[in-house]
Amino acid sequence: MKKYSVGWGFDVHVFSKKKKPLVLGGYVIPGAPGLEAVSDGDVLLHAFCDALLGAAGLGDIGDYFPPHDPKCRGIDSKAIAAYVLKKISGFKINNVDVTIIADKPRLVKHKPGIKKTLKNIFKVDVNVKIKSKEGLNILGGTNAISCVVAVSLKGK
Repeated sequence: MKKYSVGWGFDVHVFSKKKKPLVLGGYVIPGAPGLEAVSDGDVLLHAFCDALLGAAGLGDIGDYFPPHDPKCRGIDSKAIAAYVLKKISGFKINNVDVTIIADKPRLVKHKPGIKKTLKNIFKVDVNVKIKSKEGLNILGGTNAISCVVAVSLKGK
């Protein structure tokens, strides 16, 4: 019988003052301000990839895409996800639970699109939840979006 392992990922980014799109899980949220980051700022894909790498015992995305490396500047997080999927190729994604934490923009109507894009990238159904910070000044307050992802892998 193959063993199961669990990984947990977290990421947070503040809204950018630059004109750039908001991308969550590879899905573009029309009209919303993007997030400040070395890459495209996709907090969902970053947390997802960290969870996968953690479950496989392979560190985190910063080990493979260091923020000080000029090659990482502006990188599309879908490229990071493709790289991580190759790194964990000996495993099968068993279960994924995502929580996006944001007061703005309103993301509920985008949940089906986010889920569909994640399924296209990772070839697995993903449970997506969206939670508010209730206006509290936590995790960047209303000026940031954060994401938590839990993953179970079946593998070696």
